[in-house]
Amino acid sequence: MKTQIILVDLENVQQPDLLPALKMDNVQVRVFVGPQQPKLPIGLVVAMQELGERARYIQVSKAGPNALDMHLVFYLGELSQQFPGAYFHIVSKDSDYDPLLTHLKGRGIHSAKRPDLASIPFLKSASAVTPAEQISAAADWLKKHPKNNRPCTVKTLKSSLNHSVFANQLDDSQIETVVNGLIGRAYVSVSEDKEKLRYPESLDA
Repeated sequence: MKTQIILVDLENVQQPDLLPALKMDNVQVRVFVGPQQPKLPIGLVVAMQELGERARYIQVSKAGPNALDMHLVFYLGELSQQFPGAYFHIVSKDSDYDPLLTHLKGRGIHSAKRPDLASIPFLKSASAVTPAEQISAAADWLKKHPKNNRPCTVKTLKSSLNHSVFANQLDDSQIETVVNGLIGRAYVSVSEDKEKLRYPESLDA
């Protein structure tokens, strides 16, 4: 999975959640704090500490129209040079970022705006706890994955799920349960030799 960079507009999203799920080496977090925000949620502070050098606070020292937005955009540009090929997630409900995202897409910079951390696809997968949640996360990944680039064998499916969906957080038995769940729910079928995979047309509907 490519580097994921999360930029949180704390003026706009007051209670970011799921930060504890960010214990992944390829994730960077920047939390932008307004000048009128003297207090931070304890859950956020603890999670940021756990992330160590991969997480930083950036405080806007002076209030002004769109001051925090402009700071966030500056750092996004800086980070795009530092981490070429990264995927940027702006966590904010502010529509002012929308034209920027269109421009970034035209420049080949992968980015999206999310209303909260729970809306970021790879975090949703990483935070899946029960087998049912994990199977659902795996099915969502298969549906969004390009049809001609899905895993062709059971071995590659297991490896792809563990690395790309669950960030290597599951053990072999848990991955086996997820794959069996996908087969049981007809998201994928296995050939007679139990090696090759086939995907139903309904997966692309």
